[in-house]
Amino acid sequence: MRICAVIVTYNRIDLLKSTIEKLLNQSLKLDEIIIIDNNCTDGTREYLRDLKEEKVTPVFLDENIGGAGGFNKGIKKAYEKGHDYIWIMDDDTFATETALENMINKIEIIGEDKIGFLCSNVLFKDNKACVMNVPTVKPVWNDYITDGLVRVKNASFVSMLFSRKIVKEFGLPIKDFFIWGDDTEYTLRISEKYECYMCIDSIVHHYMKSNVGVDIINGDTDRVGRYFFEYRNKFYMNKKRGFRGVIFHTKYTIKSILQILLKSKEGKGKKVKVVLKGYFSGITFNPRIEHVK
Repeated sequence: MRICAVIVTYNRIDLLKSTIEKLLNQSLKLDEIIIIDNNCTDGTREYLRDLKEEKVTPVFLDENIGGAGGFNKGIKKAYEKGHDYIWIMDDDTFATETALENMINKIEIIGEDKIGFLCSNVLFKDNKACVMNVPTVKPVWNDYITDGLVRVKNASFVSMLFSRKIVKEFGLPIKDFFIWGDDTEYTLRISEKYECYMCIDSIVHHYMKSNVGVDIINGDTDRVGRYFFEYRNKFYMNKKRGFRGVIFHTKYTIKSILQILLKSKEGKGKKVKVVLKGYFSGITFNPRIEHVK
């Protein structure tokens, strides 16, 4: 069984170094670590070029194609190189020593043909649940609870494992998402057909600056433009549910605008413009799902 880790990184060299170190020290050894450098400018490229580690394969991009584009490219490369399983994560994901082994051990319990993806139990650095990475649990979630597995509907790309069979069948994450929702869309695609689980004893720590969710209402005005992708990409996902999905997303958008006007302390007009721009762009946004050969 050949297993490859895929990391997408952008200008977080110190965190990336620790992420790589944790992967090299796994109890179950990886065959390769592919690192997608999203046109870093902080010395990451020089560090990766000078790194004397045969298992690490850096891929240097000429532009920042976002997390979605990075994972698309990294998963595709791992698939093309013949790996049986692909383990993906951000560049601030610190895997505990047995994180990979504990996921691999669960495959035999469930059955390889039944599994869509497995994901880790993502904690913040204080060992509390990481708010950004709590998966959505299925209504019937406890069929393998005694084996330390919770059935989930969707999850984040912060430590997720799936087979090349899944990539062959479902293709790649949508690179046109750029950021926001690419993990949700991809995992929903998979969980509609296969069983997907969070492994309670596969623990990783997500070294974010703070353990809070992000929203445009309280978000920094200087970075408000990124929320365009939230409202556009969510509209695409909701449209797949038909008319009810369109109505749901429209109500969600209206609610967001009202909350901005009532609760935001600054940049209300700018935030409302971003929300509306994302919403109207989402009406015609219909990206292509890329498949592998």
